Amino acid sequence: MNIFLTGATGFVGAKLVQNLIQADMTLYLLFRDEHKKNKLLEKLKGFENKIHFVYGDITSDNCGITPDVLATLPQMDYFYHIAALVKFDEDLREQLFNINLEGTRHALSLARLLNTKHFLYVSTAYTVGVHEYAKEALHPLDTPVNNPYEESKLQAEHLVMETAQAFNMKASILRPAIIIGDSVTGEADSKFTLYGFMKALKVFKRKMLRSENDTVYRLFADDNCTSNLVPVDYVVRVLTHAVQHAEDQKIYHITNNHPPRNLEILSMIKHHLDFNQIDVAPIKDKTTMTDEEAVLNGYIDVFAPYFKKSIVFEENNTVHLLSNVNESTLQLSHDQLDHIIEVYFKN
Repeated sequence: MNIFLTGATGFVGAKLVQNLIQADMTLYLLFRDEHKKNKLLEKLKGFENKIHFVYGDITSDNCGITPDVLATLPQMDYFYHIAALVKFDEDLREQLFNINLEGTRHALSLARLLNTKHFLYVSTAYTVGVHEYAKEALHPLDTPVNNPYEESKLQAEHLVMETAQAFNMKASILRPAIIIGDSVTGEADSKFTLYGFMKALKVFKRKMLRSENDTVYRLFADDNCTSNLVPVDYVVRVLTHAVQHAEDQKIYHITNNHPPRNLEILSMIKHHLDFNQIDVAPIKDKTTMTDEEAVLNGYIDVFAPYFKKSIVFEENNTVHLLSNVNESTLQLSHDQLDHIIEVYFKN
């Protein structure tokens, strides 16, 4: 079975490659960065005959693959499009759309040239935008969103389904929520979402320790809300089973149906950061914010939409997909989450 992947050298993609290679698949991996390619190769020793690296860039037509190289590639049974830019800043709007929307357009074009049977698009659970209930279905294009990242992924989802239908290619969308470290090892990509939030708190702690006071600083949020955290190993498990079990024109949430409360998460962070001078205060008290608290809340402002509400995600399609392999959806324990956070602060 031939499988093409974009984003294969990233955190999720590299773990997915390791899963797929164990299942005796032949993989074609798009790469742009030689260092990341070699780093992945180190993890795949013994399977070199099953891996073919293809140089390219999703921001170019046909992902930047030259006609000569294209002519050597076989028909693909599956095509995973994982590559994306995960940043939320408004001033990155053009870059986000170039990578997340136009990059998806180029991936679809390449998939068609390779006569791909099934296109698997890794999106985000947060194409639901500002709403608090998410169906396993396309959200309307005019859905109000929190940032250009969500908007770019929302438009890309519609593009995937429409293009696949138009060209008689199967397509499925897989929507992970907030991806965190491995539930066993704690290993993580420490640049995005929860990790960006924890890094901001580390920076703030260093800044405040220099002032040598014991003031308590407030984060303004609803402490009864939850954050939908999903370990990377669960995400990769669902992505792996999507081969052969994902159905055409269906959407699958890779989410947590028992998400931890923000207060619980913050308690773990405070413990492992060893910084008790942070507390959570209701948003209505923001008018009493001090200058130092304005700095703290400014650090995390870009993450605020993901910490101030509780979204319910349908997962019926995912339950059905996993039932085909006698597996169940995520059960993330308090101890597992605590371990993942602990590993971050130890590294």
